[in-house]
Amino acid sequence: MQPCLLILVRHGRTAGNHGGPGTPMSGWTDTPLDARGREEAEALGRRLAGGPGFDAVYASPLSRALETARIAAGAWGPVRPHDGLREICCGDVDGAPIEEVKARHAALWEANLRQDDDEFRWPGGESYREFRARCLAAIGAIAAAHPGQRVLVVTHAGVIGQLLGSLRGVPPARWEPFRPGNTSLTSLSWQGDRGVLLRFDDREHVSSSTRRPGG
Repeated sequence: MQPCLLILVRHGRTAGNHGGPGTPMSGWTDTPLDARGREEAEALGRRLAGGPGFDAVYASPLSRALETARIAAGAWGPVRPHDGLREICCGDVDGAPIEEVKARHAALWEANLRQDDDEFRWPGGESYREFRARCLAAIGAIAAAHPGQRVLVVTHAGVIGQLLGSLRGVPPARWEPFRPGNTSLTSLSWQGDRGVLLRFDDREHVSSSTRRPGG
Protein backbone atom coordinates (compact mmCIF):
# COMPACT_ATOMS: atom_id res chain seq x y z
CA MET A 1 0.00 0.00 0.00
CA GLN A 2 1.34 3.43 -0.95
CA PRO A 3 1.55 6.23 1.63
CA CYS A 4 -1.03 8.99 1.68
CA LEU A 5 0.16 12.60 1.41
CA LEU A 6 -1.73 14.58 4.04
CA ILE A 7 -1.80 18.38 3.86
CA LEU A 8 -2.89 19.53 7.32
CA VAL A 9 -4.29 23.02 7.82
CA ARG A 10 -5.15 24.79 11.03
CA HIS A 11 -8.38 26.78 10.66
CA GLY A 12 -8.40 30.56 10.22
CA ARG A 13 -8.56 32.98 13.11
CA THR A 14 -11.63 33.22 15.34
CA ALA A 15 -12.66 35.51 18.18
CA GLY A 16 -11.30 32.79 20.46
CA ASN A 17 -7.78 33.23 19.08
CA HIS A 18 -7.38 36.90 20.03
CA GLY A 19 -6.09 36.29 23.54
CA GLY A 20 -7.77 39.41 24.93
CA PRO A 21 -10.43 39.85 27.66
CA GLY A 22 -13.35 37.45 27.27
CA THR A 23 -11.39 34.94 25.19
CA PRO A 24 -13.13 31.57 25.64
CA MET A 25 -11.76 28.08 26.14
CA SER A 26 -12.17 26.99 22.52
CA GLY A 27 -12.29 23.23 22.54
CA TRP A 28 -15.57 21.94 21.16
CA THR A 29 -17.16 25.38 21.50
CA ASP A 30 -18.26 26.33 17.99
CA THR A 31 -16.68 29.74 17.38
CA PRO A 32 -16.85 30.90 13.73
CA LEU A 33 -14.12 32.62 11.77
CA ASP A 34 -13.77 36.36 12.26
CA ALA A 35 -13.09 38.78 9.37
CA ARG A 36 -9.36 38.20 9.56
CA GLY A 37 -9.89 34.44 9.62
CA ARG A 38 -11.89 34.61 6.41
CA GLU A 39 -9.12 36.69 4.81
CA GLU A 40 -6.60 34.04 5.85
CA ALA A 41 -8.76 31.28 4.36
CA GLU A 42 -9.09 33.20 1.10
CA ALA A 43 -5.31 33.70 0.95
CA LEU A 44 -4.84 29.98 1.53
CA GLY A 45 -7.32 29.22 -1.24
CA ARG A 46 -5.36 31.34 -3.70
CA ARG A 47 -2.18 29.48 -2.80
CA LEU A 48 -3.77 26.05 -3.08
CA ALA A 49 -5.31 26.95 -6.43
CA GLY A 50 -1.80 27.41 -7.83
CA GLY A 51 -0.63 23.93 -6.83
CA PRO A 52 -1.63 20.31 -7.42
CA GLY A 53 -5.18 19.26 -6.67
CA PHE A 54 -6.59 17.04 -3.94
CA ASP A 55 -8.29 13.67 -4.13
CA ALA A 56 -10.35 14.40 -1.00
CA VAL A 57 -10.96 17.16 1.55
CA TYR A 58 -11.74 16.44 5.22
CA ALA A 59 -12.45 18.83 8.06
CA SER A 60 -13.37 18.96 11.70
CA PRO A 61 -17.16 19.47 11.97
CA LEU A 62 -16.63 22.64 14.04
CA SER A 63 -17.58 25.67 11.95
CA ARG A 64 -14.17 27.37 12.13
CA ALA A 65 -12.61 24.39 10.35
CA LEU A 66 -15.52 23.67 8.00
CA GLU A 67 -15.71 27.30 6.87
CA THR A 68 -11.95 27.43 6.31
CA ALA A 69 -12.12 24.26 4.22
CA ARG A 70 -15.07 25.47 2.14
CA ILE A 71 -13.44 28.83 1.42
CA ALA A 72 -9.97 27.46 0.70
CA ALA A 73 -10.74 24.18 -1.03
CA GLY A 74 -14.24 24.43 -2.46
CA ALA A 75 -12.99 23.42 -5.89
CA TRP A 76 -12.06 19.97 -4.54
CA GLY A 77 -15.22 19.42 -2.49
CA PRO A 78 -17.43 18.26 -1.09
CA VAL A 79 -15.79 18.76 2.30
CA ARG A 80 -16.17 15.62 4.42
CA PRO A 81 -16.70 16.33 8.15
CA HIS A 82 -14.87 13.91 10.48
CA ASP A 83 -15.58 13.94 14.22
CA GLY A 84 -12.12 12.59 15.01
CA LEU A 85 -10.61 15.88 13.81
CA ARG A 86 -12.24 18.02 16.53
CA GLU A 87 -10.13 20.00 18.98
CA ILE A 88 -9.71 18.56 22.50
CA CYS A 89 -12.89 18.53 24.60
CA CYS A 90 -12.54 20.83 27.61
CA GLY A 91 -15.68 19.48 29.30
CA ASP A 92 -17.40 21.72 31.82
CA VAL A 93 -15.14 24.72 31.13
CA ASP A 94 -15.47 24.56 27.34
CA GLY A 95 -16.58 27.97 26.12
CA ALA A 96 -16.03 29.69 29.49
CA PRO A 97 -13.87 32.84 29.53
CA ILE A 98 -10.25 31.94 30.22
CA GLU A 99 -9.97 34.50 33.02
CA GLU A 100 -12.94 32.87 34.75
CA VAL A 101 -11.40 29.40 34.39
CA LYS A 102 -8.14 30.67 35.90
CA ALA A 103 -10.02 32.09 38.89
CA ARG A 104 -12.30 29.11 39.52
CA HIS A 105 -9.83 26.33 38.71
CA ALA A 106 -6.46 27.81 39.66
CA ALA A 107 -4.87 24.48 40.61
CA LEU A 108 -6.06 22.80 37.41
CA TRP A 109 -4.85 25.74 35.35
CA GLU A 110 -1.36 25.45 36.82
CA ALA A 111 -1.38 21.66 36.37
CA ASN A 112 -2.22 22.08 32.69
CA LEU A 113 0.56 24.62 32.21
CA ARG A 114 3.09 22.15 33.64
CA GLN A 115 2.39 19.81 30.69
CA ASP A 116 3.62 16.76 32.61
CA ASP A 117 0.47 14.67 33.13
CA ASP A 118 -0.87 12.73 30.15
CA GLU A 119 -4.02 11.93 32.15
CA PHE A 120 -4.82 15.61 32.75
CA ARG A 121 -8.36 16.56 31.81
CA TRP A 122 -10.71 19.43 32.55
CA PRO A 123 -13.79 18.32 34.55
CA GLY A 124 -15.97 16.27 32.21
CA GLY A 125 -13.43 16.59 29.40
CA GLU A 126 -10.96 14.49 27.48
CA SER A 127 -7.49 13.55 28.73
CA TYR A 128 -4.46 14.33 26.61
CA ARG A 129 -3.80 10.59 26.26
CA GLU A 130 -7.35 10.04 24.97
CA PHE A 131 -7.06 13.03 22.67
CA ARG A 132 -3.87 11.73 21.05
CA ALA A 133 -5.40 8.29 20.53
CA ARG A 134 -8.41 9.89 18.83
CA CYS A 135 -6.24 12.04 16.56
CA LEU A 136 -4.08 9.11 15.51
CA ALA A 137 -7.12 6.92 14.84
CA ALA A 138 -8.73 9.62 12.70
CA ILE A 139 -5.67 10.37 10.60
CA GLY A 140 -4.86 6.68 10.21
CA ALA A 141 -8.37 5.98 8.93
CA ILE A 142 -8.22 8.86 6.45
CA ALA A 143 -4.80 7.77 5.17
CA ALA A 144 -5.93 4.15 4.83
CA ALA A 145 -8.90 5.27 2.73
CA HIS A 146 -6.66 7.19 0.31
CA PRO A 147 -3.44 5.24 -0.37
CA GLY A 148 -1.22 7.01 -2.88
CA GLN A 149 -3.48 10.06 -2.90
CA ARG A 150 -3.20 13.70 -1.84
CA VAL A 151 -5.66 14.71 0.88
CA LEU A 152 -6.39 18.09 2.48
CA VAL A 153 -7.30 17.97 6.19
CA VAL A 154 -8.54 21.15 7.90
CA THR A 155 -8.43 20.81 11.65
CA HIS A 156 -7.12 22.46 14.85
CA ALA A 157 -3.80 23.34 16.48
CA GLY A 158 -4.26 20.67 19.14
CA VAL A 159 -4.84 17.88 16.60
CA ILE A 160 -1.79 18.82 14.53
CA GLY A 161 0.29 19.15 17.69
CA GLN A 162 -0.68 15.67 18.87
CA LEU A 163 0.14 14.08 15.52
CA LEU A 164 3.57 15.69 15.39
CA GLY A 165 4.19 14.98 19.07
CA SER A 166 3.52 11.32 18.43
CA LEU A 167 5.98 11.25 15.51
CA ARG A 168 8.67 13.00 17.55
CA GLY A 169 8.21 11.04 20.79
CA VAL A 170 6.80 14.00 22.74
CA PRO A 171 4.29 13.01 25.48
CA PRO A 172 0.60 13.86 24.91
CA ALA A 173 0.54 16.38 27.77
CA ARG A 174 3.16 18.53 25.96
CA TRP A 175 0.72 20.57 23.92
CA GLU A 176 3.05 23.52 23.25
CA PRO A 177 6.02 22.33 21.09
CA PHE A 178 4.11 21.97 17.79
CA ARG A 179 1.49 24.73 17.67
CA PRO A 180 0.91 25.85 14.07
CA GLY A 181 -0.36 29.28 13.08
CA ASN A 182 -3.78 29.92 11.60
CA THR A 183 -4.21 28.56 8.04
CA SER A 184 -0.64 27.23 8.05
CA LEU A 185 0.30 24.17 6.00
CA THR A 186 1.83 21.05 7.55
CA SER A 187 2.56 18.04 5.33
CA LEU A 188 2.83 14.39 6.36
CA SER A 189 3.45 11.22 4.40
CA TRP A 190 1.37 8.60 6.25
CA GLN A 191 1.29 4.84 5.91
CA GLY A 192 -0.22 2.36 8.38
CA ASP A 193 0.16 3.80 11.86
CA ARG A 194 3.22 5.98 11.19
CA GLY A 195 3.97 9.17 9.33
CA VAL A 196 6.90 11.27 8.19
CA LEU A 197 6.91 15.04 8.66
CA LEU A 198 7.66 16.85 5.40
CA ARG A 199 6.74 20.46 6.25
CA PHE A 200 5.53 22.32 9.34
CA ASP A 201 3.72 25.64 9.87
CA ASP A 202 4.21 27.03 6.36
CA ARG A 203 2.48 30.43 6.20
CA GLU A 204 4.01 31.98 3.11
CA HIS A 205 0.52 32.75 1.77
CA VAL A 206 -0.34 34.89 4.80
CA SER A 207 0.64 38.52 4.23
CA SER A 208 2.74 40.41 6.73
CA SER A 209 -0.23 42.67 7.46
CA THR A 210 -2.44 39.70 8.29
CA ARG A 211 0.26 37.81 10.22
CA ARG A 212 0.29 40.15 13.20
CA PRO A 213 0.45 39.03 16.87
CA GLY A 214 -2.63 37.49 18.43
CA GLY A 215 -3.49 34.80 15.86
